[in-house]
Amino acid sequence: MSTKKYTLAEFFCGCGGTSRGFTRSGRFNVAFGNDVKNEALKTFEFNHRHDDVPPATIREDIRLLDVGSIHNALKERGVAKGDLDCMIGGPPCQGFSQLRRNEHREEGKIVKFTGYSQLAHDPRNDLVLRYLEVAEALRPKFLVIENVPQMLNHGFDGRLGRLSEIVIQMLEKDLGYKVEVAVVNCADYGVPQLRERAIFIASSVGPASLPKRTHADPKDKTLLDSGRKPWVTVSEAISDLPPPLVEDSLGGGPLSHYAGDPSAYAQLMRSSEAFPFNHVTRSYKQQVLNIIKEMRPGQTWDAESARMRTKYERAITRRANAKNISHDRARSELEQAGVVNPVFYRDYYWSAYTRLAWDAQALTITANANFLGSGRFSHPTELRGITMREAARLQSFDDDFRFVTSMNDDQSTDKIGIGMDMIGEAVPPNLSQAIALHLASQLDQRSAGTKVTAKEMTTQKHKEKA
Repeated sequence: MSTKKYTLAEFFCGCGGTSRGFTRSGRFNVAFGNDVKNEALKTFEFNHRHDDVPPATIREDIRLLDVGSIHNALKERGVAKGDLDCMIGGPPCQGFSQLRRNEHREEGKIVKFTGYSQLAHDPRNDLVLRYLEVAEALRPKFLVIENVPQMLNHGFDGRLGRLSEIVIQMLEKDLGYKVEVAVVNCADYGVPQLRERAIFIASSVGPASLPKRTHADPKDKTLLDSGRKPWVTVSEAISDLPPPLVEDSLGGGPLSHYAGDPSAYAQLMRSSEAFPFNHVTRSYKQQVLNIIKEMRPGQTWDAESARMRTKYERAITRRANAKNISHDRARSELEQAGVVNPVFYRDYYWSAYTRLAWDAQALTITANANFLGSGRFSHPTELRGITMREAARLQSFDDDFRFVTSMNDDQSTDKIGIGMDMIGEAVPPNLSQAIALHLASQLDQRSAGTKVTAKEMTTQKHKEKA
């Protein structure tokens, strides 16, 4: 097995979920990271501080980022112009800054290419266009785009899906890449979470393809018999973590803080020589806890609110009959007495306030995971939301990864909102590790095969464009 290491540049890097997976593969050195969020890039830098060669980082809007500064940063890390092996990022597709495009383009010294005009007139496409422009300048052997599945249906020119079609067209015709696109379920790559992502893999060194799936729905016997492992459950991911304390005082403590024997997954996550940081959750108002205490693991809001209303209706009917009063009067009295919680008569999103189930996978962990009304972010049995560390485990971050929640203090690990924002927006490291190993194997084959000259590659690209 080859031990050669390749190079990665990550844009929209956030806290570094992608780079963690690439580093963990043992096949890549992270040479560069770029993002605009202070604490996220601070976390990226902190977790790469012990790399053989820590990556260069630039904290700036990619639209204002001069390509020359990227080349210089890569050169300082030993990556010459044209030698970058992989570039990865997840540019958002809408909701961008309202600054005028010409201001961005002038300051960022953008060089246009053929497909530029197809996206340029819509400012919402600024970031995806800029990402492609940077790729055109860096010419990595592999280019990866990671995004929400909705990107593939994003409307443009009055037609759904047109944006992704144009992106593929630019990659193939303008930049000369072979492209493969698919929506993947992160659970199929050992992430204990039913999180779907759109993945574009573009290759300039051969056919493009996605890594083989390693896990499958445990109900699919055919896939399990073919060698795939069952999806990882919430229990396997977090049941070895103890109840959290009010402050992050367990972090850095002895490994004896862990509770119980680890699953195979949890054992892989226990990469630290001490108990991990970030095992804290926020305090919740009593009205939120009054909802959570009634929820059963793995159920939907619709099912649980219907169950509670049925229970309440029996109590209301009994009181109305016993006191010979109206249904509405009986309900009002029971609400005042705290017997009936009126919130269960309201309509919410189907996963609002719901609990994780030990024997299933988490739903998508989002940046709002500290707001229990935003989704399935409550602990399976305890009366609380999940901690940052539990969310990180469900995203497949190993325990040695520390989320730094202050720009000015490496020891700050307990600001829940900032930490959950980083965790929810990250690429799950297990998914990126699978991509890294897959791309490394193709780069190995290229290195072992007959190398073509730069002139031959340029000639081939012109033929493909023609």
